[in-house]
Formats: sequence, structure tokens, C-alpha cells
Amino acid sequence: MSRLHIADTGLFVAMGQPSNSCYQAVRRFARRNDIAFVLPERVYEELTVDDPDVEWPPIDAAIDEGWATVAAPLEFSEPVVSRVMDGIQRYIANADDRPADEVERADAALAALAALAAQHLSAGTATEVYISTTDIAAGEGAETVLGSEGYGDSVTFVNGFRFIEDLVAGDS
Repeated sequence: MSRLHIADTGLFVAMGQPSNSCYQAVRRFARRNDIAFVLPERVYEELTVDDPDVEWPPIDAAIDEGWATVAAPLEFSEPVVSRVMDGIQRYIANADDRPADEVERADAALAALAALAAQHLSAGTATEVYISTTDIAAGEGAETVLGSEGYGDSVTFVNGFRFIEDLVAGDS
């Protein structure tokens, strides 16, 4: 079985800096389980915005250490990728009670999580996908939309906040 662990911006923001116990717990988990969290390009772009007023988590350090990586660009020519992207954006818009045309750019990055999962599942490069996000609507939407594409048994939404809390509690 090939497992894919996809992470969003919120997970890395919740971890904080390398000196933070949350960051250290996730890094230990990834290393102990030989996991590299995969980030869609849009997520990486969010984590590397050049804003002097914001101290972003050091995603490049996680990449250099080998427990995070940036995915290849999404293949929007693949129908399942486009369908899932659209489906997630609609799901998030409905969950937030907003018109789909008002979905923010951040929601597109969240939709990229499920689109990346669909791309790997449809290509057969993954048989199980874990989507770690701090956005409940995005996680539930990923399970719902990917389930409608026939991948329901292959996708697990991991609540990023709970994941980090459990790791930190296990380390104490």
C-alpha cells in the first residue's frame, strides 16, 4: 500500500517555529514513521509569502530535513482533478454559506489538497491518502467529494489541531 500524507498551511502555522514543542512533535512523528508531508504548490506559496509583518513557519527547513515536500503541479487536464477542485470549492462555499463565486484564494489552496489526493489516487501512485488540515470544512469536503469520485475508503481527514494536540500529549 502506498500512503500519501497531504498537509495544508494551517497545519504548519499551528506547529509554529522549530523551537515550539508542536513543531518538534510533528517532526518526530514524521521521522519516526518515515513520512514526508506533501504540500500542494498553492500551500507552499501561502507559507512563503514575503511579508515582513508575519513570521511564517520555516517550511523550507522542514523540506531540507526531508519531512515535507512540495508536490508537482496539479494536472488540471485530468477531469477528476478539475471536478474535485470545483467540488471542494462549492462544498466550502456552502459550508460557509457563501456564493461559490465569492470563494477566496485560500479556499482554492484548500481545494488543492483534495485535487492532489484525486490526482494520486486516480494515477494509482497512492492507495491511501491522509489529508491533514486545520480547516474542518475543507477536510470534511475532501472526504465527501473524493467519496463521490469512488475514493471514500481511501481518504482520511486528519484534524490538524487534534493531530498536533495528540502528538504533544503523547510526548509529555
